[in-house]
Amino acid sequence: MSEGLLDSDALNRLDGAGPPDPPAEPRLAEQQRYWLDRLDKLPVLRLPADRPRPPGPGTARAGVEFRVPAQTVDRVDDLAHRTGGTPFTILLSAVQTLLARYCRQPDVPLATMAPGGPDGAGGNIVVLRSAVRPDCPFALLAEQNVRVVRDALAHADLPFSRLVDALAPNGTGDGSPLAQVLLILRDTGPAGSDEALRPFDLTIDCRPAATGELLGTLGYDPARFDAATVRRLARHLVVLLTAAVRDPATPTGDLPLLDEEERHTVLGDWGLNRVELPAWPCVHEMVGERARSAPEAVAVVSGTDTVTYGQLDAAANRLAHLLVSTGVRRGDVVAVCLPRGPALVTALLAVLRTGAAYLPLDPKYPTERLRLMLGDAGTTVCVTRTEFVGTLREATGAAFVTVDGQEHELAARPATPPGVPVSGRDAAYVLYTSGSTGTPKGTVVEHRSITRLLCAADYIPLRTDDVVAQGADASFDAATFEIWGPLAAGARMVVVDKDTMLDPAALTDALTRHRISTLVLTTAVFNQVVAARPDAFATLRHLLFGGEAVNPDRVAQALAAGPPQRLIHCYGPTETTSFATWHLASPDDGYRTVPVGRPVVNTSARVLDERLNPVPAGVVGELYLGGPGVARGYLARPDLTAQRFLPDVLATAPGERMYRTGDLVRWSQAGALEYIGRSDRQVKVRGFRIELNEIELVLQKHPEVEEAVVLVRDDGDHKRLVGYVRPVPGQRPDPAGLRDFTEDRLPEFMVPAVVMTLDAFPLTTSGKVDRAALPAPERATDTADYVAPRTDGERALAAIWAEVLDLDRVGVTDNFYELGGDSVLGIMVVAKARAAGLPVSSKALFRLQTIAALSDEAARTAPDD
Repeated sequence: MSEGLLDSDALNRLDGAGPPDPPAEPRLAEQQRYWLDRLDKLPVLRLPADRPRPPGPGTARAGVEFRVPAQTVDRVDDLAHRTGGTPFTILLSAVQTLLARYCRQPDVPLATMAPGGPDGAGGNIVVLRSAVRPDCPFALLAEQNVRVVRDALAHADLPFSRLVDALAPNGTGDGSPLAQVLLILRDTGPAGSDEALRPFDLTIDCRPAATGELLGTLGYDPARFDAATVRRLARHLVVLLTAAVRDPATPTGDLPLLDEEERHTVLGDWGLNRVELPAWPCVHEMVGERARSAPEAVAVVSGTDTVTYGQLDAAANRLAHLLVSTGVRRGDVVAVCLPRGPALVTALLAVLRTGAAYLPLDPKYPTERLRLMLGDAGTTVCVTRTEFVGTLREATGAAFVTVDGQEHELAARPATPPGVPVSGRDAAYVLYTSGSTGTPKGTVVEHRSITRLLCAADYIPLRTDDVVAQGADASFDAATFEIWGPLAAGARMVVVDKDTMLDPAALTDALTRHRISTLVLTTAVFNQVVAARPDAFATLRHLLFGGEAVNPDRVAQALAAGPPQRLIHCYGPTETTSFATWHLASPDDGYRTVPVGRPVVNTSARVLDERLNPVPAGVVGELYLGGPGVARGYLARPDLTAQRFLPDVLATAPGERMYRTGDLVRWSQAGALEYIGRSDRQVKVRGFRIELNEIELVLQKHPEVEEAVVLVRDDGDHKRLVGYVRPVPGQRPDPAGLRDFTEDRLPEFMVPAVVMTLDAFPLTTSGKVDRAALPAPERATDTADYVAPRTDGERALAAIWAEVLDLDRVGVTDNFYELGGDSVLGIMVVAKARAAGLPVSSKALFRLQTIAALSDEAARTAPDD
């Protein structure tokens, strides 16, 4: 049992002199009421387990020994005296602080053995629950724990087994014990028996040694914890306790966990990848150098169009001169609204040579979205084609430069650069992403950030004989690598249309036909292509994928079926220029999760707690990224920039900044970052970053909507957005009309697949919307409009649609996208259709959208017998 929970005077005040009488039932009932109130809503600690809890209680037990130095023990005794407690209350405070930091939870319950109770061999288990605030001085927590222990002992007669039974109806939800960690401080004797300690996930059993040290055994279940994890936990307890008693005025959130060696490992060996570059050229300079050294080499291929480096360089220079003549100056933002291809690359290169930053626009975006972006960026010039001018004119009063309408003017301009000086700290481009306030935010990326992405790139060493697929829209940050990676390396860029990117068979053919060596995919597309064609990437030198949590089974499947030479899992927010970390997947990894790896060259990755202290391996923290890849900030949003781009408190050079990603990660024992989740409501769907608040605010602008909630629902490898609205009293908005309303205001990837109308939202006990209790949408088609399949081919395709969309049945006039389909689910439909011998392509599905239309076109194009 735990000796010395309180001093002898405190015990006498509780019980008086002499042995206590057996507790009467009224006293036990009163104590039960106390404990039920004290342990109401008891949290389950998120312990750093290496494996999930097994279905039944484990039988094995292991332990790790540790020692607290005698000098630290003397200080423990001194602090105990000053706070009116005992060494146990100091040790309790240290363990609770450690677990609060490890678990990212301020509410920390621990169990201990109270002397003289009815359970066990002379002791009864009691739960000591404390609030550990990170700004609370350690000494104050120790004083508060004196009262916690005193109150627990005053109610220690109730058998623990009876308390467990009384709390059983509420349960803990995952089969975990009422208290997961047991702390014992003995006066003498060995550690407790396995039988007594087995119900707990972790046990900390301490006793004094003749040397003045404190000896401890940290017991654990080897089915859940690795020995290395527990050794780390024990080491951090000693480090924290030593620091706490040395300076007890230190806030609990600032007490160190890491010793100097471990601190150097996580911040230096793992978290910093610095390479000195002889120079930091701007990307347009690198492309220009390639044009001078190999002007006849092919730079860009798009369909039947082929452009050499010399042609690209001259065309970009002419357009740059034209832009300068229209008033574009260094530091301006120039919009570029062009389809992917040579004209787009030429325009982007030209803008950079004027010293301005380019703002890529998708012509398919709603007018309101374009208006917001163009107005926020203060754009006065837009490079586009004549066919887009009408749409863009509704969104902006900027001047237009049309690459197809001003050919004569362009031809008259010089083919040499305009000579505008540009530095690495000038803005190169602005990309807009979803904003939690309801307005998209523009990330300003500087030239040096692109240089960091491309120069001495350890994650993907491109060569002049590489052929890189360009499959992402220019408004998506993967395009930064797809365009400038090959062009800066003197390699070839091949434009692959979206329909081909989403069709496994067509993609495989394109990779072979163009001899593509390097491909970038979002995780969602990677999962679906692997499911349909596991060997689709066998001809590649490099395959990079990322953008959201990855399915380890799909990675294993790709590695087993003829993998690329290098399968690279990449991670990086727009604010850190495409890629910030990388992991080279291997068949020998045996992942339960696929890491996002370590930082790319000239990048730092720090896993920090809420007070910006580094956390140990195995402990979840927030990821902060530093180095020259970090963007300048958000355009015209100084407050938001200050919130997300912080001074790098761990940098060696003054003035460095780090970006707060909002992603929760941890270092593995091998020193690789593992993604855990988000600290906010931002989500990733099909590789696109989405703030759910922005969609909710748009829905709430509908005149018939009182309140809106949007969440992501997972269906295996696929995610979809689902909206819920509570209508204005007396109104009943049409769900299809609500989808149309959002389509007019948001990009396609932010439009909910389904919108449900609810009379009331489920609420938590605190009165907030209970998102977990929102109903799953019913997947049913409109019976009144159902048209049955007419042919064997239609019946087969209807069955495939029903399977992929999880519907009972599908009619031939039902629209694939209105049923909840999207481009990723379209990959599954095409793959299954072709396996069944049905000639369906992603392009046809996107264009025709119903089984009847697909069937009619197939009949028209079928060869005559």
